[in-house]
Amino acid sequence: MPSSATVTGKTGPDRQVTALVLTNVTSIELDLNHQVLRITSDRGITEFDMRIATTFTDTISQGNHTVVVT
Repeated sequence: MPSSATVTGKTGPDRQVTALVLTNVTSIELDLNHQVLRITSDRGITEFDMRIATTFTDTISQGNHTVVVT
């Protein structure tokens, strides 16, 4: 079953996204050394700046992951 990620955060300098929904997520990687979240989905790899994040939540329902970063 495909998973989804809903992300609010920065994808680069002055590139804020709000409630961006990524579908068909196949992997989520937290790079704590570089403070980056990488999500691989049907859009490819999307990176988010974790330096300003205050919340990271992964909710699992019937095998489907919903990730929220704010």
